[in-house]
Amino acid sequence: MSATLRPAAAPLAVGALSAAAAAALGLALAASFTARPYDVEHVPSSASARILALGHRTTLSDLYWLATVQYIGEPRADKRGWEKLYPLVDLVTDLDPRHGYAYQTAGIVLSAAGRLDESDRILEKGIEKGPPYWTFPYYLAFNAWFYRGDTAAGARWAERAARTPGASPNISHLAVALASKSGTPEDAIAMLLELRGAVKDEATAARLDEQLKLAILERDAQALERAAARFRSERGRELGSLDELVAAGLVARLPPDPFGGRYVWSAAEGKVHSSENPFRFTLREAPHAPRFDYQTPRKLPRGLEE
Repeated sequence: MSATLRPAAAPLAVGALSAAAAAALGLALAASFTARPYDVEHVPSSASARILALGHRTTLSDLYWLATVQYIGEPRADKRGWEKLYPLVDLVTDLDPRHGYAYQTAGIVLSAAGRLDESDRILEKGIEKGPPYWTFPYYLAFNAWFYRGDTAAGARWAERAARTPGASPNISHLAVALASKSGTPEDAIAMLLELRGAVKDEATAARLDEQLKLAILERDAQALERAAARFRSERGRELGSLDELVAAGLVARLPPDPFGGRYVWSAAEGKVHSSENPFRFTLREAPHAPRFDYQTPRKLPRGLEE
């Protein structure tokens, strides 16, 4: 009888050994994340991770996703940098290609951090291998149009998002706006609000909120610059300060700065800036398609304050 059971015992023993090894690996990873929760020293290759997983890829993916969430949530993340985010999420989604929220979160956070190429790559990977989320092509539309100034690419991605099951009816209107090359800061605000309603965690929502502030800043600044052009046309001289727009009745009041400062006028540039975050989208002419220069927020230089 023992001879009959012996062949069946071998695979059971191997299975038990694999499970024990996977559990030990999981405990080791969990211990390292707990000890140094925001410091990802090394991201293994997908091939190495698959071998280490011993058939428990989803479990290993979940552990690395935990590390990713902690990495994103670090309060000093912008100072630390975002070099490990793409490799982490690329690994998570190689181990578990259906981890839809990993693609979405990384795409949004990488874009907000100015790492647009990495944002595009992880979102396109989500379209190819992940679940059919409308947010993947929709956020690619935002990257293409709002950051790169490529309305044609933005319109194509927005149309694809609009055709994805579960997408809001509003998205088709935005796709038409981009296709007609008439995208405005108001459209950017609408896009971000649509995305804001689709995210579930505070860290990703906070990144969208920061981008929403940039869109509001651009909307307000463009409106004030149009008023400054009217002032110059009507008064025959350059604007001295934004307060003159109110005194001239060209604006009812100065809008509040979304970054908590105030809007200021640079006569030398002919532009409006925020005193706390002078980020502006600068349209650069190119042989084929215009692009936006992504400028990291910085303190306002001397001479631009009122």
